[in-house]
Amino acid sequence: MTSKKDKITITIDRDLVEHAEREVAAGKARSVSDYINSAVRERCARHARSRAWLDRQLAATRAVDPAADARARQRAAAALGITLGDEGTSETVA
Repeated sequence: MTSKKDKITITIDRDLVEHAEREVAAGKARSVSDYINSAVRERCARHARSRAWLDRQLAATRAVDPAADARARQRAAAALGITLGDEGTSETVA
């Protein structure tokens, strides 16, 4: 965990605030800020794990049929509105 924190203002649904407050009251977090920080950190970690899994799957597909993989990547990029780099990875998001 980093020690440097930035103070921000956010707007979230009331039921989520109440849930975070209950978690703090139950001793599961030091504060609502701590609870939200942990939730965002967990989501970032989950995204990183998902991305790593997807990258492994794509690498396996590329090894089996490189031409089919290139066509599939181009179709996916067009559907998502992204530009693919030389390695078939996304460079920009539209």
